[in-house]
Amino acid sequence: MLDVREQEQEKLWDSILTLANIDPEQAKVVFKAVVERSLRHVGMFTPLITSIPLRLPDNENVHMLKNLEKQINKYLVQNEEEKAYEFFVEYIEALSNLTETDSKIIQRQLIASILRRQRQKSVSMSQRLSTAMISTEEDEPLYYTPKEVAKRLGVSDQTVRRMCDRRKFPGAYQTDGGHWKIPKDVLITTEDQDEKAEQLLQHIDAKNTKAGDIDEFDL
Repeated sequence: MLDVREQEQEKLWDSILTLANIDPEQAKVVFKAVVERSLRHVGMFTPLITSIPLRLPDNENVHMLKNLEKQINKYLVQNEEEKAYEFFVEYIEALSNLTETDSKIIQRQLIASILRRQRQKSVSMSQRLSTAMISTEEDEPLYYTPKEVAKRLGVSDQTVRRMCDRRKFPGAYQTDGGHWKIPKDVLITTEDQDEKAEQLLQHIDAKNTKAGDIDEFDL
């Protein structure tokens, strides 16, 4: 069963033949609009199609283009792109045969224009992805400051800095300004590690209660 878009496209193709006997020039306008709609639907539109002088298709041409369009859409839906592209090349060839100039030249120009636009879209997508990745890295730094680590571990900033000095955090480094940067992944813990950490904090609290504040790093 045809979906709404396919039904509309079917009617548009049929309207070309109806208009051909009433207003040939208007029929040509509709023909180009139908082709443009078809190319846009499969992501292969090129502005070049609007400037190519096309003859009005007869019943046989319309039938051929309709069937090729259906085959392209069918195989794209089935994710059989290679098969869809084979029919797409036939579609472009059929269109080129309806031009009022050299069909081979028009065919090459259409394919070249489509490929160029696909390439441009691909480059544009790569640039957007690259920008997004850079933005993500800027928004989510890969390193903690000693203050952030101290807050997560429940210890003092000074203790964390001494731990950095003693190389307790793999991958931690000092900037030219002397500030420590601690990799986030060194603080990724398992449930067992979290449980042991909780026990250690309880131990610290117990000692603090008995002896006052102590240096957590000395435990």
